[in-house]
Amino acid sequence: MGAISVLTDGAPEFAPETGEPELYLHPLVTRVRRRPLSMVALVADARAEAARRGAQLLRTHCWTSEDGCPVREYEELGFTATLEFEELRSDGSIWPGQVLQTRV
Repeated sequence: MGAISVLTDGAPEFAPETGEPELYLHPLVTRVRRRPLSMVALVADARAEAARRGAQLLRTHCWTSEDGCPVREYEELGFTATLEFEELRSDGSIWPGQVLQTRV
C-alpha cells in the first residue's frame, strides 16, 4: 500500500465555503520514501473523480512545515496555496496548516 485518501463533497471547518462544486482531498497515509509518487497518484485519481462528478475545484490541506516542503510539493502538482490556518490539537499544541486548490 502506497497511499490512502478520502474525497468528500465538503471541506473541513477551517476551509471556507467556495460556493461552487468541489471535491476535498483528505490524504490519510503516505509512505515517506514513496511520498512523491503517492502524491502524484492521489492527485491524479482525485482530479479524475472530480471531473467525473462535475466538480470544478479540487482542494486539500497540508502541514506548513518550517521549510515549506509539503506546500511546495502540492504546488508542483498544480495547486495554489490559498488560506493558512492553525488547528488546536487535543494535547494543546497548534498544528499549522495550508489550504490549497486547483481547477479541474
